[in-house]
Amino acid sequence: MTSTARQAEAERASVAFHLALAQVGAATTAEALDLWAEVPIALQGPTAIGWLRRAITLVMSRRRMSRDLARAYYRLARALQTRTTVADPYHPEPTHVTLGDLRREFTALAGTYQPPASEPAGEAATGESGEASPAPLDTSAPAEEDGQDAPDDDGLELDDDAEDWEHILVEELDGLREDEERIEREAEEELRTVLDALGTRNLDRRLAQVDDEQTAKDADRQRGEAHRQAGAQQAAAASRVAMNGGRSTTWNHMQRDRRALGYVRLSRTGTPCGWCAMLISRGVSYKSEASATFRDGDLYHDRCHCYAEPVFSRQQYGSSELFALNREYEALWPKVTKGHTGKAAVTVWRRFIRQKQRERHKAAALEARRAATTTQEA
Repeated sequence: MTSTARQAEAERASVAFHLALAQVGAATTAEALDLWAEVPIALQGPTAIGWLRRAITLVMSRRRMSRDLARAYYRLARALQTRTTVADPYHPEPTHVTLGDLRREFTALAGTYQPPASEPAGEAATGESGEASPAPLDTSAPAEEDGQDAPDDDGLELDDDAEDWEHILVEELDGLREDEERIEREAEEELRTVLDALGTRNLDRRLAQVDDEQTAKDADRQRGEAHRQAGAQQAAAASRVAMNGGRSTTWNHMQRDRRALGYVRLSRTGTPCGWCAMLISRGVSYKSEASATFRDGDLYHDRCHCYAEPVFSRQQYGSSELFALNREYEALWPKVTKGHTGKAAVTVWRRFIRQKQRERHKAAALEARRAATTTQEA
């Protein structure tokens, strides 16, 4: 498997990971809203306590899913970039695994990911030199004789493709499990605080602002809107905490991994907010040059569609299409913020990003109108 092919697969895996992580977030939002719908507008103490307990259980369950997804992704991405991987701290394994093992582990959790297809049996594969390599020898067992059934296969088997059998060295990351368990305890406490503040307490505060002197119909409408807004806010926070399980897992692996140079902030939508666009413009944040702002890469707001992608080589950042927006913003930042520093530079940058996105939206709307007109004329 050429380095170009490995890079291409790593990029596909990254896209699949972020899409699967976003799906975890969307599912959490939907489930949190369904649970909130059971909360009556006229809140009572026992109802609020019961809702909070069930909401925490729901979100932490989704968070575990995103952590497992991120761990499987990191293990595969590192193998593709460095030909080594990291150990799963919760499941002891041998000193080597196969690339096929890592692919299947990730595929089982990220449904949209498709590992590269194997070469058709008996055909010659083309090497980097452009010359055809000899077809692999058929070392399989003889075919079963008529009347005899082949043995059943339990689960997925390795492909015959040699790269699927490639042995990948497994390396331990010291202290990883202990750190992850600490992060999860802190996440549950954060979740309890934000859900209490944005859910039931938020609803109480909004209901207290309803004018009881108005007509009953208008008052009921405002109470219903207060319930809806509080529900939307708590659901957004629930989604963020669930997705942060995957984000923090990737971040924690990168922080402890001596083979990782640092990270790059990525946007799934390509239309980040001004703050996230600033983080994206930093390009690679190297661990060796960690500054006071290094940790910003692991901070996310509600409804954020960004994540930190680990970087294992400078060549990876310079050539991968994943980082095209980073390279674009990195080149624009000094031009846009020229003559400004600190908060003033951030303000100028945010204004620039908002204008840039407005222009993009206008262009997209104009193109949509043109397409609609063309269709009608046809």
